[in-house]
Amino acid sequence: MGEARTEHEVHQEHQKLVRALADQHARTDVQDHEGVPDEAFDILVERAQALMAYEQQMPALLAEPQRLRSQKVIFWSWRVQSAVAIALIITFRLLGYSDGWYALVVPHLVATLCGWRLEATVKNHLARRNASIALHAVGALLVLVVLGVLPPWFIVALLIGWAFVGTAVADGQGAGK
Repeated sequence: MGEARTEHEVHQEHQKLVRALADQHARTDVQDHEGVPDEAFDILVERAQALMAYEQQMPALLAEPQRLRSQKVIFWSWRVQSAVAIALIITFRLLGYSDGWYALVVPHLVATLCGWRLEATVKNHLARRNASIALHAVGALLVLVVLGVLPPWFIVALLIGWAFVGTAVADGQGAGK
């Protein structure tokens, strides 16, 4: 995609292409009485093709600023949650917690490390951004459960949260293809 342009800039470029096509059509129409030269007709066709190509790109161009925001959210969310899992593991070692909680924290760490590779495309960025935001709720729930603030039966909510995040990321994967 390159750089993100504002919606106004995208529409201005579209209008510029429409005006160029209309101007060329007007020139061709004026020459119609004495026959249209091949060059004028070729230019008219080129401008029409350029306009059609740009109109096909417009949805992606208009979505690019949002996609870039989503990419930042995705990038940082998964890394922050990896850091949370690492901090929990270090805390377990320092405080001498039982090794049972590693069964929750290590999979969380592995899953968040796998999420580092996620990319936002025009089609999947919203699903992945929502999954990345929900990941923070899952991470907060994990911290509260393993530190004993919430009872262990909240592990069910944690698993449901991961199912939601995994499904949202997978849906985003299917939409990106």
